[in-house]
Amino acid sequence: MKIVFSRVLPVVLLALALGGCSKEPVKIESVEVLTDVDRGSGNFNRVLKICFDQPLKSSFYHTVTLITNEDYKLEGGNWLRPMASDPTNPCQLRNIYLYLDKNSPPGSRPLIDEYVRPGNVRQLLIKIYDDVPATGKERPVDEKLFRNI
Repeated sequence: MKIVFSRVLPVVLLALALGGCSKEPVKIESVEVLTDVDRGSGNFNRVLKICFDQPLKSSFYHTVTLITNEDYKLEGGNWLRPMASDPTNPCQLRNIYLYLDKNSPPGSRPLIDEYVRPGNVRQLLIKIYDDVPATGKERPVDEKLFRNI
């Protein structure tokens, strides 16, 4: 009996400990395309400002699907982490060029420069996940579709 109890107790304690470690839910409030953040480097002339109902306290993975008025489509995703430099700010600034990856068509960076600007984004779908979606069938923690931004 002692052997069974000593093997089962750690498993039960681990399950209880992990069950209590859930992330605080987040809710997307607004998204905005900014072009005035760059200070001459050229790397931050297209930035996505994502605002939540409260500052992030945990890391979340997010995906973005952006379609411009000229039907240029940009898809990508990366991690959103709590900001150590400004922990009370509910907004995150994301460089739009970071959504490019090896599957993006050649010449995508100049297309972002030309088409992704305030007032020219027909729709932007953003989804927030607890972790990187592995199968594509995971339900997001929150998702929101913005039009004409």
